Amino acid sequence: MESVIKILREQNRYTQVKLAEELRISRQALIKYENLEQEPPLSVIKALSKLFSVNYECLIDNTLPQTFSSEDKQKLEQFSKDFVRLNDSEKRAVLEMARIMAKGDE
Repeated sequence: MESVIKILREQNRYTQVKLAEELRISRQALIKYENLEQEPPLSVIKALSKLFSVNYECLIDNTLPQTFSSEDKQKLEQFSKDFVRLNDSEKRAVLEMARIMAKGDE
């Protein structure tokens, strides 16, 4: 079984050295996490979650985040088209709602 940390690192084009520096851990520690020899501490899980924009469960359960379905992609495209038609105050309101909703997930 491949480590989700390794997959996310490669998808985001980080070297082991660069990611270890970003996380303020040793490369050897990162290798242990990637090889599933050791579980990362909560501080590393939080940092990875923030860096790669995934929830904690993905890292704890070693599962990749769910990807968008084709229906989700179509809805997002329609939202984008509708959003540009809004006036500035409506756009600010939508963005504020999104910010509040995203903050609730933290």
